[in-house]
Amino acid sequence: MRKFTIALLFGLFLTSAAYAQVGDRFEKLSENNLKSYAQPFATALGTALNSGAYHSASIPDLFGFSISFRAMYILVPDDQTTFTPTVPPGYTSSSTATIFGKDGKAFAGPGGYIVYPSGIDVTSVPFAIPQVAGSFMGSELMLRYFPKISLGETDLNFFGFGLRHSVSRYIPLVPVDIAVQFLYNSLTVTDLVDLKNIGFNAHASKSFGIFTLYGGLQYESTTFEVTYEIKGDPNSGDPGLQQDKKTTVSIDGDNNFRFTLGGALTLAVVVLNLDFSLGSQSVISSGLSFEF
Repeated sequence: MRKFTIALLFGLFLTSAAYAQVGDRFEKLSENNLKSYAQPFATALGTALNSGAYHSASIPDLFGFSISFRAMYILVPDDQTTFTPTVPPGYTSSSTATIFGKDGKAFAGPGGYIVYPSGIDVTSVPFAIPQVAGSFMGSELMLRYFPKISLGETDLNFFGFGLRHSVSRYIPLVPVDIAVQFLYNSLTVTDLVDLKNIGFNAHASKSFGIFTLYGGLQYESTTFEVTYEIKGDPNSGDPGLQQDKKTTVSIDGDNNFRFTLGGALTLAVVVLNLDFSLGSQSVISSGLSFEF
């Protein structure tokens, strides 16, 4: 059941049947190598959750309310599809697949073979999320939420929020709107996965009739903690893989800074936007919003 739950977690958020064997892949990796193998996924998930948080720096001076649907398309660079594993003394290793790579490799040494799992062979990751926001007096509270999903013996929970405040309201005659924002997201699967990520950004926008040009700079951080079971193989050349063991590994995502540039089209209460963020993993984000 635990293997199934881990696999289902990946399938829910990355919409790919290839994740059906994720649990089996993890159990073939020691703690240090799991960090390198799974880090691109932690980065992708953190990148997705920190995307699509704004499409304008204008915040109503009185009241405002919006309902939005955000879609992201994360681009995985080639250098995140492979890693060089840590091997015991007497072994020589070369690059093998990360979770997003293709073929795993086997290395021979004095203790026998060490076999590393393949990846799912993808270079892009889709993601989608709903959100609501309310504003008052130049400040905005944004909420993101998935209802709890029961996965047999465990539950999947997701919650996120953002706080945004207008800076340009304090600067007379400034030609653009300017705002700052704090983001927080939490995703957990009971006793299996605990992901936390935060983001801080400053962004600006300028409206030209029904079209708004916007951009921003963001710092972000992601911590992905996974609990999994190593299925011991007495014939493995890696002593860390020879016995059954349950272990917990904390992985930091490689998403730290991003620059975003995009545009939004306002048609009455409907807003359509599209932007591109350049970072460790670049992402294309689009949104459909209803603003009142």
